[in-house]
Amino acid sequence: MYKWKISFLTITAVLGLLCSFPAFAQENDNSFVNAGPGVQAVQEPVESEPPAEPVPAEVSLGTFKITGYCGCERCSGEHKLTYSGTVPKAHHTISADLTRFPIGTQLRIGDTIYTVEDKGSSVKGNTLDIYYDSHDEALANGVYYAEVFLVQ
Repeated sequence: MYKWKISFLTITAVLGLLCSFPAFAQENDNSFVNAGPGVQAVQEPVESEPPAEPVPAEVSLGTFKITGYCGCERCSGEHKLTYSGTVPKAHHTISADLTRFPIGTQLRIGDTIYTVEDKGSSVKGNTLDIYYDSHDEALANGVYYAEVFLVQ
């Protein structure tokens, strides 16, 4: 049987080898850094962009007078298309002052988003005219005031 003689120098050499390999420690951000005897921790500055300002999806334009119109002779005359050339649709088409809201502008009134596709002779400033399928519906909704939002 062999007797192993382990000297102090052998133990020191083995421990020196074991301790000379770099160890890795995990930080909270899941990145690895060198750690161990003789290694100094160096944190590199992290460049981060300033938080972006939230862009509101809608902007309140204030309170507007809301009226209704339809495609009948009384409301639209002989015009069967909107000023923009589209066929008007209920829950979609709205008439606005084009100096304030160009064709294609989207406005929310209540829970419905309308698209400006038409203009009217009496639609000026803070007045909007919503298209309805029938004259009775336009009259039933009457004239009222509501907060209007610009949809971006």
